[in-house]
Amino acid sequence: MCDIFAISAGHNCTSKKYLPIFAEKGRQNMNGWGIGFFRDDQAFMEKSEEQVFSQEQVHESFQRLARVIDSRIIISHINCPKSGGRHIEHRHPFKLSFLDHHWLFAHVGVVESIEEYQTTEKPRLAADVYTARIFEYLRDRMVLLHHQNPYISLYTALRISIQKLVSDYPGEYVFFLANESVLFAFCNYRQFLLLKESVSMGDILLITSIKEGLSQSNWQQIMPDPQSLGELLVIAGPDVLYAGDV
Repeated sequence: MCDIFAISAGHNCTSKKYLPIFAEKGRQNMNGWGIGFFRDDQAFMEKSEEQVFSQEQVHESFQRLARVIDSRIIISHINCPKSGGRHIEHRHPFKLSFLDHHWLFAHVGVVESIEEYQTTEKPRLAADVYTARIFEYLRDRMVLLHHQNPYISLYTALRISIQKLVSDYPGEYVFFLANESVLFAFCNYRQFLLLKESVSMGDILLITSIKEGLSQSNWQQIMPDPQSLGELLVIAGPDVLYAGDV
C-alpha cells in the first residue's frame, strides 16, 4: 500500500529526522519514491525507481535529500507495485503551475475511471497514471472557478473542485496539494495522522497516511466521516487552519 508524508513549518526546515523514519515505516512499498519541496517559491522534485528501503537501510539518495532539503513544506510519496506506472515520470509528487502558484501533488488510492479524463489546460502531465489525471482535473476546475469569480479563495475553489471530482469520478482519494505556503490534505477512505512537534527553531506539523504514525508520540487521528464526501484540511506553517467535511 502506498503512503504519503508531509512536513509543514513556519520557517525553512530539514527533514533529516522524519523522512528516513517514513521510508523505514514504508519498507514494504518497494516500487520507487519521490520527494517534493520548495525553494524561492519554486517547486522541485526528486524521484527514483529504486527501492526506498533495502538491505536493512534507507536508500542513500533518500537519506541525502532528507539532510539537505530546506523548505517550509516538504512532501514525500512511497510507491507500491499496485499503484501503476513503472517509469520515473510516473512517481509522485507531480508539479504544475497555475493561479500564480507552483503546486505539488501526491496521491494514494485507486480511481481507475479518471484515466479517461482529458485536460482542458496546458501543460498536460506526461505520466500515464490516474494520479496525473486527478491533478489535472483539480487544476482545471480551480482555474475555471477563478475565471468565473476572481475573488474566490483557493480553499473554496479546491473544496468545490473536490466535490465535483468525487461526483464525476468516485474512488479512493488520499492526497496532498501544496504550494509554497499552504498544504491542503484530503482523505475519503483512509486516515491521516497529525503530530505537532517542537524543534529548536520552532514548531512543525507532521502529517502522514502511515497507520501507526512515525513515532510513539500521541498522534491525532483524522478519519473521514463515511456520510460525507471526505475530510479536507488546510495547513499553514505548524497550524491546522481548517479541518472539516467537504
